[in-house]
Amino acid sequence: MASAVTKTLQSETWDGHVLNVAELQRALHELRPRNPDGSSIALAAVLNLVAIANGHTATEIDALISTLNHQPSRAIIIERIATGDGIDAHLAARAQLSRPTGVATRIELLQLQLHGPAVAGAASAVEALIRPDLPVFVLWPGTIAPTDPLFGAIASRADRLITEVPRADGADAIHRLSDLVATTRPAVTDLAWAALTPWRQLINQIITQEHLDGIRDGATITIAHSTLQPTVGTLLFAGWLCDSAGTAVGVDFRSDLSPGDPRVTGIEISIPRHHTITIQRVTGRAAAAITVVEDDGATTESVLPLREPTRAELLTGELQLQRRDLPFERALSHALRICRA
Repeated sequence: MASAVTKTLQSETWDGHVLNVAELQRALHELRPRNPDGSSIALAAVLNLVAIANGHTATEIDALISTLNHQPSRAIIIERIATGDGIDAHLAARAQLSRPTGVATRIELLQLQLHGPAVAGAASAVEALIRPDLPVFVLWPGTIAPTDPLFGAIASRADRLITEVPRADGADAIHRLSDLVATTRPAVTDLAWAALTPWRQLINQIITQEHLDGIRDGATITIAHSTLQPTVGTLLFAGWLCDSAGTAVGVDFRSDLSPGDPRVTGIEISIPRHHTITIQRVTGRAAAAITVVEDDGATTESVLPLREPTRAELLTGELQLQRRDLPFERALSHALRICRA
């Protein structure tokens, strides 16, 4: 078992090639970062995070995990490679200071590349390496094949599944998410839903009870997006609006084909005999321009914050919730109905 060990004051790493998980466990056990006074560091007791590098490099996910505000006690990154043999591993154990107490706890990162025949043992490797006394969160970017043995094993063990389904075909993604919610054990969510949080907060801030009553009587809501077809986030936003305002609301989509990420770029709410409310994302700023036009033509304009959370912020938020996200599930159900209409 060849290895190269790097030691600093509060962290230790190990890199090497092994043939089985038992060798990994021994190597991890030998990593012992200590406090400046030489005392041992207690293991953090927060959560396990298992991340599957599907279409993403393990290095990319490693960088994401390192920037999380809610650090997992043990993070396991799995990358499956058809060629070769055995397991290439990068193990890291480091001390992290707790902000309230200043006490150091041990945080562990396991970055594993499984080659050739070892790929078939991915599920067993994960099962053996997760800490059994902590909840298990799974980050699975890309498309999930229900027949994937690794997915089946993880789904039976996980408490929460956080997906990043492909954004290109929003309707297909909504169907896939709906199937996952209906058929898997853990609570399911997607980072596209988390990215809508600033929009949902903004809508709740500006919509009055008078507006809401008018919307429920049969408003038309047009959601603008920057892609050719509505993305999964756009459809979830439409689903949330229907869940909040009722199915009498008519939802339309408009493609702006503006440059940038595949995000919601604006929304227009037309309330019969009342108001027209337009919300437009301000290019280059974390803000939205709001225009309210009364029936008599009177116009009110304002600008309010509209944050654009980073991927790390989105994931951090999802790691703080272990139960089912019922607003997400209701929005998903309405989005599925919209796709079928």
